[in-house]
Amino acid sequence: MQAQWQDRRDAAFRGVPFLLNTVRGKTGRRTVPHEYPKSNLGWPEDNGGALNVETIKAVLVGPTAQTQCQQLLDALNVAGPGELVHPYWGIRQVQVGDVNYDFDNNERDICRLSFQIFAVSDRLFPADQLDTQQAVTEQAKAANDAQCERFAQVTEALTPEQATSMADHLDGLLDSLDNTVNNLPGLPEQTGEWVNRLGRVKSSVTRGLTYPGQQARDITDLLFRVKDLVTELPLSLSIYDQLAQRWQGEREALSPTRSATTPEQAQQLTALDLMLTAVVTGKANAIANGELTDSQQAEQAATSMTTSLATQAARAVEDGNRDGWRTLRALRLSVVEDIKTRARQLPRMRTVSIERPIPSALLAYHITGDAQQRDDIVKRNRLSRPAFVTGNVDVLENSNG
Repeated sequence: MQAQWQDRRDAAFRGVPFLLNTVRGKTGRRTVPHEYPKSNLGWPEDNGGALNVETIKAVLVGPTAQTQCQQLLDALNVAGPGELVHPYWGIRQVQVGDVNYDFDNNERDICRLSFQIFAVSDRLFPADQLDTQQAVTEQAKAANDAQCERFAQVTEALTPEQATSMADHLDGLLDSLDNTVNNLPGLPEQTGEWVNRLGRVKSSVTRGLTYPGQQARDITDLLFRVKDLVTELPLSLSIYDQLAQRWQGEREALSPTRSATTPEQAQQLTALDLMLTAVVTGKANAIANGELTDSQQAEQAATSMTTSLATQAARAVEDGNRDGWRTLRALRLSVVEDIKTRARQLPRMRTVSIERPIPSALLAYHITGDAQQRDDIVKRNRLSRPAFVTGNVDVLENSNG
């Protein structure tokens, strides 16, 4: 017979597991009673909802109880909200309050803790604003580091012959990266330095995966800096999209899942996942540090990025790369928050249908109230005859505020 508690989730906070003994919560309404001297009458006044607070009692058992206790205490003392896996309510964002712990010399290898948690909600008063663009850059680097660590772990378990095969496959992927960059129009001055770095990385990989963790970081750093080769955001995003399509095609040609792969295919999937993660994190960093022109472009970027990051996160789960999954998920949340914050300040694109010819300056004045916006209209729509504008025209409206 199945125990009643077997279908409950294992408790954890910030990824540190623990055995939940009891949980006691408090919620409801704050009520102010109105009572008067020498009167039998009175009435209660609803004064708003009470903050949801719970007290969790945890127990850590075993020879490593003291170490587990220290790990959980470290997680509980990190500033700001954190992720709690609640056996009853699922995954939640909570703020930790008071923490108590108890060691008893009469008991061996047991530690008991109790701590308060508050449900996270929106602030009521203004607070310092998070630099969302910097947060995306930091999370992107963290995701790359996690993938590089995973690559190093996998490579350490390979035989010399398998490591040589992995290096050959990486060299081929770097060749396709080199070809993509060489086809850039104009080849700006920064390309020379970037190509020299690519040459050094290729030379290192050709000699073998002697220090795979650092070599993986060198490769991902190259992809992270692709955005520096061009000055316009749409062009840098198109480069990342080209690389993603090419390597995604190679990955699908091998096997859609790792469960049905040969050892050689598994090595190639590891190399491709390293490159694809670097592409998607590099694209996220490019968007964070680039200039979005309108809210529609921001919405399209958000949709594209969340889909790509969710795909890579799912692959990390399939590969058993828990750190990679957590960092990619955190990056997805940071990208959404960054784009949402910036989109509020961006103008919105509007498509206008012009039946009779009208000068671009007059069109700009009628729609935006500023005739000087004519230059943007002409450039955006590539108008060859600005004095006679007809048909459908894209116009940026005022900022969303």
